[in-house]
Amino acid sequence: MKFRALFFIAATFLACTFAFAQSSPLIMYHADNLDVSRKRGTLLLTGNVHFVHDSVAFKTQRASWNRNNETVECGGGFLFTHPSGFVRARNGSYQRKSEIAIASGEVSAGDSAGNYLMTGQYLKYDRKEDIVTIPMAPKLYQYEKQKDGKIDTVTIESKSLIFDKKNSFAQAFQNVKLTQKDLVVTCDTGYFNRKENWLSMKGHPTCDMKNYHLTGDSIFLVLDETGKMLKSALVIRNAHGIQNEAPKRGNPGNVTEAFGDTLYCEFQKGKIERLYVNLNAKGFFYETDLTEYRNLMDGDRLDLYFKKGRMDRAVVSGKAQSTYFYVKKDRTVSGKNEATGDTIHILFDAQKNAVKSLKLMGRKTNASGRFIDLEKANRIKENAKKDSLARLDSLAAKEKNATPSLKGDDSAKLEKSVKDRKLRNLIKRRRETAKPADETEKTEDAQ
Repeated sequence: MKFRALFFIAATFLACTFAFAQSSPLIMYHADNLDVSRKRGTLLLTGNVHFVHDSVAFKTQRASWNRNNETVECGGGFLFTHPSGFVRARNGSYQRKSEIAIASGEVSAGDSAGNYLMTGQYLKYDRKEDIVTIPMAPKLYQYEKQKDGKIDTVTIESKSLIFDKKNSFAQAFQNVKLTQKDLVVTCDTGYFNRKENWLSMKGHPTCDMKNYHLTGDSIFLVLDETGKMLKSALVIRNAHGIQNEAPKRGNPGNVTEAFGDTLYCEFQKGKIERLYVNLNAKGFFYETDLTEYRNLMDGDRLDLYFKKGRMDRAVVSGKAQSTYFYVKKDRTVSGKNEATGDTIHILFDAQKNAVKSLKLMGRKTNASGRFIDLEKANRIKENAKKDSLARLDSLAAKEKNATPSLKGDDSAKLEKSVKDRKLRNLIKRRRETAKPADETEKTEDAQ
């Protein structure tokens, strides 16, 4: 009876204290044991502790209330629940005035609908703003159930994370990595708006999606309405984009690369439709079995158009240059076409994976083009090589015939002939050495 009376007094004291400066009180719903110190303004509760404040509640095994800072500290497990979700951890606290819950130690937090889950070692939840902050080793998982019953998951990892639940907006900092199916994004700072389906990245950002790779100083991605596929990508400064198409129906694979100050590309159902590069634009494409033959497109601006992932047409504008290699059916390179002009229009044959036509336009820069027959050049090289080898063989044969093996008297005669030749050369050199002296004497006599 005394215990019940003490419990009632403590609960009344706690409710009155928690209600101070706030219309809705924080109520201690249950505890196995409690220790009240009115003088110090503290309350210690242990065993199945349960608090309720408006629509939120939290449970723990040990809690202490401090009237001075209006905070409940919890240990031995912490479960914080609210209408939209929960927070679970080894330890926690709740600040009544600011309505902020803090959890530490193996933290996990999720929503009641099961659409997201966050994990980390420390978490701060602002109930008023509905914002979650995880400054240590956070991971954010967002789930979306598809019609076939499968779950599509978006995962964000970083060193720190801020998640605005109301707007489904996440901010991630340092060593950021976002993955969703084939989409993998990395950067130093990232912003992800799930409600409007866009991502903004800066600080060494990279974006990989199946056959595509993007890098630059900053990248802005837009997902389609389902939030599952890339709709468009904008890369600003030091932009570099790569598109890879795997071999198909006996045809070799192909690679397209583009460089420039600004790069923008559009996608449809996971396939690239258009790629635009501006300022110092450069692009090249090649087939995977002929990597040394790279077709070049260079100019102030570059527009590439695709059909089902393969190049359909290209427009190179402003001091345009292009180089294209002609490949025969047997996969040998017959020649290359070099073109210059203000604008170059290139039309591709997607089935043959080859250039169908070139159209050159010139105003400031005269339009010109030339074809270089690589087969002819190779023939000339091969013939020159054969001629050189033939000459070497001929000289070797002559030398062999000119120096037959000698025996007996022939060898003695040859040796005597060599000695006589050496003697004659010695006498000749001495005469030539003595001649300037004779000329000097003649000159002196004349004077």
